[in-house]
Amino acid sequence: MTPRRLCWIALLGLVACGPSVHSQVRSDYEQIDRTQVRRIEVVVAPLPTGDALQGQLWSLLARRYINQHRDFIVKKHSAVAEFTLAQHCNGQEGALHLAVVPAPAGAEVAVEVQGELLRCRDGEIVWSGTVKGKWRSDEANVAELRGHYVAELGAGVEPMVAPAFYALRALLETLPRPNLDEAAEMEKIELGE
Repeated sequence: MTPRRLCWIALLGLVACGPSVHSQVRSDYEQIDRTQVRRIEVVVAPLPTGDALQGQLWSLLARRYINQHRDFIVKKHSAVAEFTLAQHCNGQEGALHLAVVPAPAGAEVAVEVQGELLRCRDGEIVWSGTVKGKWRSDEANVAELRGHYVAELGAGVEPMVAPAFYALRALLETLPRPNLDEAAEMEKIELGE
């Protein structure tokens, strides 16, 4: 087999192994929500496999990822059995609802995450997305991250850290970017995440 053909096979293997991600944003996002939905709460519901600790991991990872890589201001995160918008809009402009379905199978975890960013004032969906994929629990590239979350939340989260990180990164990168004014930028800086 020629080196060129080996490269194509390797490239096709990488494409086939990547997660499947679909998302959409309201057509009027730029005119309405870009300046009105900036402060949000991340809510994981229902609890992944009924486990509150796993829900806490997913919601905390999502909160930190959004604060570090997107322009939203996320001050609160939670994991609950059932999501209702009214419970998560106190002082927020929106709520990011994540429904997580993990399926561990040995060293790999198949994951599906469905997300919706809802506007608090009227419950309208601003953004929605879905990611499906399979990731190894012992992924070496996130060993330090895994250690951090195990130290913070406990050993029970260890097998899910890498799959959660990769699934959330793929999904949350599709979130739109809000426009922050100077006061909102200072508020985000004060979060320190």
